[in-house]
This record gives sequence, C-alpha cells and structure tokens, in this order.
Amino acid sequence: MKKLLMLAVVLFSSLAFKPMKNDTALFYIGTMAKDGPSPIILCELDLKTGKITTRNTFTELKGPGYIKLSPDQKTLFAVTQDNMINALSVGVDGQLKVLNSQSSEGQNPCHVSVLPSGQMAFLANYTGGSMAAYPVKKDGTLAAASYTEQYTGSGPDKSRQEKPHAHCAIPSPNGKYLYVADLGTDRIMNYVVDGGSGKLTPNPAQKYFESKPGAGPRHIVAHPSGKYLIVLHEMEPIVTSFAIDDKGALKEIKTVNSLPADFKEANKGAAIRLHPNGQFVYVSNRGYNGITGYRITDRGGLEEVGKVTQSIDTPRDFNIDPTGKYMLVANMNTNDLAVYSLDDKTGKMTFREKTLSVNTPTCIEFMK
Repeated sequence: MKKLLMLAVVLFSSLAFKPMKNDTALFYIGTMAKDGPSPIILCELDLKTGKITTRNTFTELKGPGYIKLSPDQKTLFAVTQDNMINALSVGVDGQLKVLNSQSSEGQNPCHVSVLPSGQMAFLANYTGGSMAAYPVKKDGTLAAASYTEQYTGSGPDKSRQEKPHAHCAIPSPNGKYLYVADLGTDRIMNYVVDGGSGKLTPNPAQKYFESKPGAGPRHIVAHPSGKYLIVLHEMEPIVTSFAIDDKGALKEIKTVNSLPADFKEANKGAAIRLHPNGQFVYVSNRGYNGITGYRITDRGGLEEVGKVTQSIDTPRDFNIDPTGKYMLVANMNTNDLAVYSLDDKTGKMTFREKTLSVNTPTCIEFMK
C-alpha cells in the first residue's frame, strides 16, 4: 500500500510540473533605417496560425542592423551604425537593457555571432575589412577586443573587391574554430579559438580557403553535426558546401547555383539559414527576390527542394522559428515581413501572408 501511494505521488508530481506546450515564439527584428528611428523590435509569432504581433520596441541604439542572442538567451548582442558592438540584457518578458558597449575596431560592422559556450562574441567590419573578437564576462558584458585582424588584398571585380570586405564570422559547433567570409578577397579565413583565454590564432592546418574568384563569399552556416560548412556568395549566385576535417580545415564538396537558369538580371546573395532539423538549408537573393531551399545529403551535398518569390522584395534576411514550422522573410524594400510555412519532411515552402510594417528590417533572431 505504501509503495502504491508513493508511486501515485510521483505520477501526480510529474503531471503537475510538466510544462505546458508553448504555442508562441518570440523573436527580435534588427533594423537599419536611413531616416527616422531604427529600433530593435520584439515580436510574437503564433505557432498555430502564423500570425505576428508586436510586443515591444527598443530605441536606445543607433541602427542595430545585425543581432544575435547568447546561447543561454540572457544577452542580446547588436552591432550598430556608430561602429560599436553592444551587449543587452534580456528580461523575463524579453525587454532589453543596455549592459555595455565596445568599439567594433573597424568601420561598418555588419554581422555578429557568439561562441557556443557563450564565452566570446565575434564581428565582421564590412567597410573596414577587418574582424574582432571579444571575451564575454559572466554577467553578459563585453570585455575589450582580445583579437583583431585587418585583412589585405583585393579581388578581380574592382567595383566591389577593391579591398577586403569582411562580411560574417561564424564559429564551429564545437567552438574550436572560427570562419570569416571576406567578400573583397574571395577568402574564408580560418582560426583556432580558445574561448577560455579569448585567444585566436590563424589555423595552421589552413589559414584560409580561396573561393571562386569574383564570387564574393558573404554569409556562412555551420551544420550542427560539425561535419559541414555551407557558404552563400553574394556576387555570383552560388552556394558551396564544405567538409570540415578534424583540424578544422575546409574541403569543397559541392557548389550549386541558387537562381533559375533563365534569370539574367542583376542580383546579390543575402542570407543563409539552416532548418532546425538540420536537413535543409535556405538562401535568399536580392534582385531575383526569392528564397531557394536545399536538402543536405548524408555526405554534405546540396539538392534543391524549391524556390519561392511571392511577396518577397529585397530579402536582406530571413529566419526559421525553433519548431521549424514557419519562415519569416525581412523585406527591406517594402518594409514588411512575408510569412511562409515549411514542410519539415520535404523542405517545401508555402506562402501564407505578408504582414507587419517594419522600417528597413535587416535581421531576424528567434528566442529558443
């Protein structure tokens, strides 16, 4: 009888404290308006209906064009038009408060990322052609840059590649390596990272990988398995998957074209995002104004699963909610978002609606 009573208590407790299923997802929008306010906007996505509502607006930063949450979701990092990197605390309701700021150590920071351990943040300075790495303290504040590098060189297209233009810096899932895409020199820089000390060193196994001349590597994603790196190029509409070896060196697996064969107009690659299930990767193009999706094969290859263009106009960024049900596209030209639903078995994208007026949306970051 005593054992039955104890079992009943355990069962009741497990039921009583089982968290309710969350039917919404919170996300932030970074903006970079040339005229008027340029806030970070907190929004809520209804995972049943796909509807979006605005929850809060944060206006204390100057042009927070790219943003990234820390792994513990307690800090939001933002790079701004005044050449700063900023750490903001995330309250229980998603509200933001500036913790501190540091110089970006260069001109026009355009991307920020965080080490999986949360110990460091990294940025790329586009106009300055440099990168910088920052230790992150336990309270979420940023220490001064522990490593910077000014790149040199140029590429064959002198109208865009007259000098280096670092465009993003992405750590590997195990936190051992950092990859920096330099559009100006067609190189993917490779570093060994020590998160505990904040030290970076060029990877002796491969200091950089040389991309196709004139292609302009822009944005990178690292597959959660740690086996693959996928790079979107801006100046030529190609996407390349790489194998990552046990020393962090890259070896090309496959390169595919992200545009229809008959599309001949001007175009610029924009953003690349992984589906949460790790089976699909998507890229956006400005000019073509669409999203192209690919299945990631068992060996890291890329197989197209579809293209969409409906209600997409200058998609500077897009992102996928943590459940993998919805894709939100940031339309810089029409100042709004397009909502698509995703099939997690096929990778297919289906348009739902255009919504939420936002002045110059440039980055979407979901809370997990």
